[in-house]
Amino acid sequence: MKRTLMAIVCAAFLGASASVARAADAPAAKPDCAEKQKAVDDANAAAKTAAKPDLSSCKEKKGKEKTDCETPLKDKAKTDTKAAKDKAKEAKTALDCCKNPKKKGCSP
Repeated sequence: MKRTLMAIVCAAFLGASASVARAADAPAAKPDCAEKQKAVDDANAAAKTAAKPDLSSCKEKKGKEKTDCETPLKDKAKTDTKAAKDKAKEAKTALDCCKNPKKKGCSP
């Protein structure tokens, strides 16, 4: 009986110390990247909306006049889309570096 009790106490002590050690390692293992994830989501949403130019102001025009009206709007949409995609790429890189700081291209 005494041996069984000692074995149970030892097992409980070792189990408790192992779980304390795991709990101490857990916060260091997973950094909080929620802010960077939100930035990636926002940048991707902005890239989608920038890709579609608002041509409603040119709707009533016809022929060459309509083309002349739409061209600058479409050009602006292209540049806005490119800028939004670049921003999304930077946000994605920041998120990847947050999740894995040892990844190539991440500063320590």
